[in-house]
Amino acid sequence: MANAYSQFSSTNVAASDDATEQCNDDILDEDVRTVETSSTQDGEVIIIKIGGSSITNKATEETLNQDAINWFAKLISASVHTSFLFSEKEKEDHDTVTTTTSSTQEARKKPKFVVVHGAGSFGHHSAKRYGLQCGKAALLNSYGGESSPAADVKCSRSSNSSLLERRKRFQMEALSKTRHSVQKLNAAMVGSLLDHGVNACGISPGVSIPDMRAYGSSTTNNGKNNQGGGDGSVAAMDLLCEAINQSLHAGLLPVIHGDACLLDDNHAGILGGDTLVEGLVGSEKMKDNVHKVIFITDVAGVFSSDPKTNQDAKLIRSLKVDMTTGEVAIDNKDNGDVAQMDVSGSSHAHDVTGGLKAKLGAAVTAVQCGKEVIIAKCCSTSAEKFVQGDYSSAEKGTLISKKRF
Repeated sequence: MANAYSQFSSTNVAASDDATEQCNDDILDEDVRTVETSSTQDGEVIIIKIGGSSITNKATEETLNQDAINWFAKLISASVHTSFLFSEKEKEDHDTVTTTTSSTQEARKKPKFVVVHGAGSFGHHSAKRYGLQCGKAALLNSYGGESSPAADVKCSRSSNSSLLERRKRFQMEALSKTRHSVQKLNAAMVGSLLDHGVNACGISPGVSIPDMRAYGSSTTNNGKNNQGGGDGSVAAMDLLCEAINQSLHAGLLPVIHGDACLLDDNHAGILGGDTLVEGLVGSEKMKDNVHKVIFITDVAGVFSSDPKTNQDAKLIRSLKVDMTTGEVAIDNKDNGDVAQMDVSGSSHAHDVTGGLKAKLGAAVTAVQCGKEVIIAKCCSTSAEKFVQGDYSSAEKGTLISKKRF
């Protein structure tokens, strides 16, 4: 099993260059609202990304964590703007409001949500088996279309087709089976939301959006894709955002999943949920509508070391992002004697999308676009408080915000 954490005192987490450039010009002189003064305004959009390891048993292929899924659906139902609820559900909720409800709670405006979920044991096992890479990682590593070892073994068997053709067919087999698996999880998520009275609608970003690629709208350092020129991937992310905005306008809560997707016309990869979040907050079609990003994971936030292996690991309550460089550092004011944080990939053997490091990459882009970012634990009271806008009562979690000079 891969080591989940590698030590450093601060990190420059890779965020999409294009998204960073777009957003820095807009908000370098603006303050990100602080956790103490945050409140939800009517019509605000919050992206909630819930990790696949939280809603599945990642060690066992295609196994749901139904309790966590139901907890999440119940939380969304209780927290979302009433225009997204069944008509009977809205009346039921109105009739159960008691006189003990505080005026602050009554006055708080409920937001709109965009839900993004990871694949967990639905998709990652298949992706690992076929050797599919995380699309963004493949791009940043100057992916050049090489086949995986798994493909080479299978495709070297005798066949009437050329080796190149067999490799392509193997890649499309990987995409088809992996995508089929993760769509089962998406159906379970949407089903639970429907059971809790939410008008939810699943959106599959992969081959459903023309020119969508497994690296999302990410670019290499020169602002181009791995072929050295524009391929429509940024426009594809904008199309996805238009579909999301259309759903929100209609009163449908979009539920998007990490997906298997094309890397190019001959190769497949994984479009991770964190890459999707990064693309959504950086898109011109959506960045002005989104006000917060909340990551719900299987740990309570960012720690000084891996909390799953070190019981003395300390929770880091606040991280600051340098708006120019993207460097992430501990906010010493809120974290006492915590001098370092440990962040790397996932500790799950079948994870191919990057774990906490990928989340911080998406968080950097979000902060540079002027958004609050929170990381909290699935099924925790703190996660419920954050989603409901009651930050002052949340005891655990990590806030990521703009570094002030």
